[in-house]
Amino acid sequence: MASEEGEDILADVSDVETQEDWEYAGLEAIDKACLEIYPDQINPLQATAVVKFWLGGPDPLDYISIYSNNGDVDRGIPPHWHYVSYGFSDLYGDNRVHKYSGSGLPSGYGFEMTMRLKKCGNESAPPMWPSGLMNRLANYVFQTGNTLHVGDHVPWHKPLDGCEESLVQHMLVAKDPQLHELHSPYGNLDFRQVVGVTNDEMKAAQRWKGAGVLELMSSSKGVGPYFITDLGRKQSIFEAEAGLIGKVNEGINIDGSNLGHVTAICKWEDVNSSVLDVENVDDNQEPECLEGVHLMFDSESADLLPMVIRGRLQKGRFFVFHNAENHTIHLIPAEFHEEGIYVNQTEPLKAQGSYLQIFCSNTLLEKMSEELECLHDRPCDSRNYPREFRFTDPTLIITVSPRGTLIGEESLGTI
Repeated sequence: MASEEGEDILADVSDVETQEDWEYAGLEAIDKACLEIYPDQINPLQATAVVKFWLGGPDPLDYISIYSNNGDVDRGIPPHWHYVSYGFSDLYGDNRVHKYSGSGLPSGYGFEMTMRLKKCGNESAPPMWPSGLMNRLANYVFQTGNTLHVGDHVPWHKPLDGCEESLVQHMLVAKDPQLHELHSPYGNLDFRQVVGVTNDEMKAAQRWKGAGVLELMSSSKGVGPYFITDLGRKQSIFEAEAGLIGKVNEGINIDGSNLGHVTAICKWEDVNSSVLDVENVDDNQEPECLEGVHLMFDSESADLLPMVIRGRLQKGRFFVFHNAENHTIHLIPAEFHEEGIYVNQTEPLKAQGSYLQIFCSNTLLEKMSEELECLHDRPCDSRNYPREFRFTDPTLIITVSPRGTLIGEESLGTI
């Protein structure tokens, strides 16, 4: 990442002599790291869980400290609020939330979350909505076990504060530019910063990679090297500097896309049978050959298809679409060979319960690339939907519906 990072802040409290002295070592390690940056803010404002998570409360984060950062005008860093979480890592070392791991291993989930929010004018008190947002992200991590890594993207589809009109409606995950690796008797962690981004910036991260888009953002006036979230931004970095989209396209041509799977509004059907009943399927059954399949996407999910073909499949990389009902569409290029792949040129369509594999030959990918490229310029008017695309060898029907919807349950039949 090409952000202009501050000096590493390395807090080490591993010299504590006895475990009885460790009761708050996780908390104190984070405090010490923050005090290296904010020595004049010994008692920062904190958002505190009324009932701690380990006592049955709803919020996984015990605390979120909020610091006032004056920025650096010469480096393009505006004054901002710096939010730092306490709770993704092991704060207490007694198994009340996270299993104790010990020095040298990841502490809890191995990270804490930060966010930097641009100050509005002479704002003297920080907005509190980021604490709610960070706890919602924490709930996702605690419930699923899926951690947030640098370069990850978090589609949100609404203003991050939940009420104001803003183009900033999604998030990427960056390294915090001032807080780095931290050591405590309970293990190691780093600080991962959520960065508010526009729809164009999110799409670029999905089509290419989050780290690449963050590198472009680090030199942008709207975000800068400290990755400041500004809900008042009026344009994406690509609108502000037209040449940046060319760098994204160049990156896709060289690197492909890092996005390997996505949860989306989608489903699939066997064209020769009624709609798949996901409540009664047996995912342990043997894979079954199909004559043809009908793939259904809403417009937002379908917008990813040109990237999937160009940035993944044509570079020999698989891609997976999931939906909330456990439908899975696994697209597999001819060059991809790994355990668990059971489709091939002669048996290109196979299903195992609600899980579908599709073998994508180079010929099919060329045809799909040509036909589906128009999805990038899809009409917004719902009256222009559904849009349908048909392919042979294997038999595929792809239907695109307006955002947030799918066509009715009836099958379109065979080609």
